[in-house]
Amino acid sequence: MRSFLAINKRNVSLYFRDYSAVFFSLLSMMIIILLMVFFLGDINNGDLIDAIKLVPGRGGESDVNTINNFSFLWTCAGILTINASTVTHAFYSNMIKDRTGNRLNSLLVMPVKRPVFVLGYISGAWIAGVIMSIATFAVTEIIGVAKGMEVLSFATHLRLLLLIMLNTFVYSTIMFALASVIKSQSAWSGIGIILGTLSGFLGGIYFPIGSMSDTMQKVVKCFPFIYGTSLFRKVMLMPIENSLFDGTPEVIREEVDKAMGMNLFMGNSQLSEPLKVVILISVGVFFIILSTIILSISKKKDR
Repeated sequence: MRSFLAINKRNVSLYFRDYSAVFFSLLSMMIIILLMVFFLGDINNGDLIDAIKLVPGRGGESDVNTINNFSFLWTCAGILTINASTVTHAFYSNMIKDRTGNRLNSLLVMPVKRPVFVLGYISGAWIAGVIMSIATFAVTEIIGVAKGMEVLSFATHLRLLLLIMLNTFVYSTIMFALASVIKSQSAWSGIGIILGTLSGFLGGIYFPIGSMSDTMQKVVKCFPFIYGTSLFRKVMLMPIENSLFDGTPEVIREEVDKAMGMNLFMGNSQLSEPLKVVILISVGVFFIILSTIILSISKKKDR
């Protein structure tokens, strides 16, 4: 336990002392907010207004304001998913620096079992990711309230906190597995560029999953981004959907949820919320096991 805490404390301290890493890990969030304000919000708003106008007497100013808030929260949910991946990626930059500076080998020869070493790094990334994701959510909610949105309920905040913890755990394990095989800082930076470019598409953030082709939808569902984003959206948008779709046929809400990625399907079967959680947990456990195997093999090769 002492070794676990020592590894954890060291890595968390290194991350938060590197202000540039903290800044660049949040850069994707800032870019997406700007895209939402100037471009993406209007695209999604138009589709939703067209859908609500199918109901006689709907589509007035009140509905437009509600839809604006809907689009804002929809994008914020995606930001939380991307943020977890970019923060944990930035966190493991210190691991790459340790490898290139030959400090990682010194850590690996300590009398510490490989699972303890892996969990020490992953837990540090998890702590940093949770802190930064909470800060990100706080910023987005402040912006939303300034735009006239109501503050989310305590129960919603609690559920979102649990989802942030789960989502960050998944990317902490994935990024550690990648950092275990990457040998240079330039390669790790390259992965960050690819991650920042693709995560918005893989999470159905720039464009709703319903606007993608069937082939692209299948590709997106092979990555964990869309499952985390779907869970966040389901929780964050439930209160506003109850208001927006009050008095409308249930089929309108179902179609909007399917098109906007709140509901995901495998074939004709809708994935339940518990199943999405199981998928994410399974991904995290798989990468913990994979990382342990990779480090064990690396140790034998070093001998």
